[in-house]
Amino acid sequence: MTFTPTHVLISRTKETPVQLVAGPKGYWLYTEAEAQKTTAPAFEVRPKLGVYCRGQQVVGFRLQPLVAATAAQPKATTVAQ
Repeated sequence: MTFTPTHVLISRTKETPVQLVAGPKGYWLYTEAEAQKTTAPAFEVRPKLGVYCRGQQVVGFRLQPLVAATAAQPKATTVAQ
């Protein structure tokens, strides 16, 4: 699996780039190390239920889209009429 980060998993002390992959109950969050070793991901996001780590619901984590790609795009100019 090629690791291409799409989101950032944010805890109280750490920000980890992750890749979202659709799973049977929601989305799996692969870190770079998990993607390289092809191991099962520790974290998953379930719709309307939150973030889970190895089957147990955890609090204090949030998921944010990676914004690096949008910063490189030029802004549209407005033309006055």
